[in-house]
Amino acid sequence: MRRPCDGMEAYVSASFDGIRGHMDEELPYPFERDMLKLLKKENPFEQEYHYIRRGGDFAFFVLYRNRMNILTFGKKSLYFNLKVIGYPCSLSDCGYVTNNESFMLEYIKSIKGAKLVLNAKNPFALKGMTVGETLPTCVFENRFETAEDYLRALRSQYRRRIKLAAKACRGIEVRPADGGMPDVYRLYLNTYQKSDYKLERLEKGFFEGVNAQTLGFWEGGTLRGFVLLRKDGDRLIFMLCGMDYAYKTADLYYFMLYNIIQYAVANRCSVIDFGQTSEQTKLKFGARLEPRYFYAHHTNKLLNLLVRLGKGLLEYKYGFAQYRVFKEEKDESITGQT
Repeated sequence: MRRPCDGMEAYVSASFDGIRGHMDEELPYPFERDMLKLLKKENPFEQEYHYIRRGGDFAFFVLYRNRMNILTFGKKSLYFNLKVIGYPCSLSDCGYVTNNESFMLEYIKSIKGAKLVLNAKNPFALKGMTVGETLPTCVFENRFETAEDYLRALRSQYRRRIKLAAKACRGIEVRPADGGMPDVYRLYLNTYQKSDYKLERLEKGFFEGVNAQTLGFWEGGTLRGFVLLRKDGDRLIFMLCGMDYAYKTADLYYFMLYNIIQYAVANRCSVIDFGQTSEQTKLKFGARLEPRYFYAHHTNKLLNLLVRLGKGLLEYKYGFAQYRVFKEEKDESITGQT
């Protein structure tokens, strides 16, 4: 246990079980014991867990160490050793639970070195902290009783594109895939290697142990693609996917997204979190963008000044049309809120 100052109690452990006994609060998903244990084992980056409290304020967060390209959203590369406060599975969820974000951030500032807090939803200015915008997540509000209701609600050009993808994939059968099969991990690595925004790479054991639904897209006996889905109440989370790039991947990806919507409708999910990449394609399915933000800080004052001055190089800037996907919608545009 660390006791930084001002009556704060701070507990740090390399395992979730080593810290859970100090917590007074029941933590909501995504901080489930089994998931955190699995990620501790199958995410190769060193992880630790922090729990702090003072009076009625508390915070719990996951910190992992990674060497990251801090110019990920630009045209150049600059790799830096970072302590990342984030969910160690490339999800759009933040990596913390707190009832006082300012209290938590002041503590994070005291941690030595460079820190990056990912996927904050409602950021605020804090002295010494740099705040910027990162990849937004794509959220689909499901108001449909059947998949046919969804298709009927689409404007003709968007409905036609989905039908063309389904026609191109008519040889594909959708059925559960065994997460332990080597092909699932091979397809995941295919997509990971092609990703423009690499954070961390999971190990094969994650797919064997995760409590989630894996839908496989099969052509005969060959797995051409998969999606990993997780239900959180009436919320469906698109966690990961993988594809065989020898196949017609543009049509296959469309077909996979449409099947996620079908799955959500069939399982009465009111919201799909489609994740933080391929925004333009997901917007064409009727998703909306929900901004996400980061906090950055370095305990070295000079380096921290450079972080603030270089904020524009760290941010993700975007400008997508708000497509009129549904018949009742009007044209808008979407830009990053910086």
